[in-house]
Amino acid sequence: MGERAVVDKAKSIHPLDGGYSGYIDTLEDIRSYVTGKSALTKEGLKSWYSERYGPGNAISGINSLFKSGLLAEDGGRIKCMFPRGNRRNRRVLEIVNDHVVYVLDMLNETRGGATNEDLHKIGKEQYGLSDSSNINQIWWRRGWLESAKVLEKRDGRLYATDLGCKILDEHFGPRTSARSSRLAPPPNAPRVNDAEFGGKGEGLNHRTLKEYVCSVAEKICGAELKGREVEYPLQSGDKVDVTAWNATNVWHVEVKSRTSKDPDLKRGLYQCVKYGAVGKAMEMAQNSNRSVKSLLVVESKLSEKVRDLADKLDIRVYRLPPAMRRELENNRTDFAM
Repeated sequence: MGERAVVDKAKSIHPLDGGYSGYIDTLEDIRSYVTGKSALTKEGLKSWYSERYGPGNAISGINSLFKSGLLAEDGGRIKCMFPRGNRRNRRVLEIVNDHVVYVLDMLNETRGGATNEDLHKIGKEQYGLSDSSNINQIWWRRGWLESAKVLEKRDGRLYATDLGCKILDEHFGPRTSARSSRLAPPPNAPRVNDAEFGGKGEGLNHRTLKEYVCSVAEKICGAELKGREVEYPLQSGDKVDVTAWNATNVWHVEVKSRTSKDPDLKRGLYQCVKYGAVGKAMEMAQNSNRSVKSLLVVESKLSEKVRDLADKLDIRVYRLPPAMRRELENNRTDFAM
């Protein structure tokens, strides 16, 4: 499965007043108010917001801007951390992506045209959002992207505008095809065709880690392999980040990038339990005697709690050694240029 981020409310968009596509204008209004004020507290800002727009979103809206880092307190002053003026449309995508989960994934999915269902799939499969939360989060993000002039609706489908595509190209590198929302793979990594990839958006860190792990699977598995595959489909409907095999063993590998925190790492361990059980059932159904192993590959050092859970679940965790981490980071750098 693709990486499922921990959907922290601090990285969700809380609705601001100003309408579906008015969030950027509302932020600019907030900027105009706080600029030049030598002393302004959160409560003072909320009071102004409540008087100007009504009390409905004053607490949740303003709090969310501080939690996500779009507003910050500095020595008793409030600072705006988002771009302003004519530059806002060019930079808003990266600014918002730093503070709000899966904005870039959404926009990337619309390069060749996408439906709301395509975007909902990202929320469900990539970030584990519930149906109701998913609909709201997609709706709010569309408002941000459309107000920034990087997303538009044409003939019933959503498309990244020329500006949106240019920003994505600058941020990730050029596309490999006009239709695909996939970006070019890192150097020396195995290519994944569009059907295999399934059109899902995913973060750069996770994607490059997944493809890198596939390329060095023999070192990680400690065996000579006959085959390996990214996004390997199981009969349960799941897709494993990397699956490798030979005549006697099958390895199902879940990967978690350096951005994953404890909750997501724990989820990865339980995913390994699931993959192991389903993988064994698939081998039994095929009257195969191959042994099925599942493991979690990570970049970061595990906390004591996560290590304890891995021991209890009897899941092997492989942390990339320094040399591999350096090689992976070089791949990411080349990929993003």
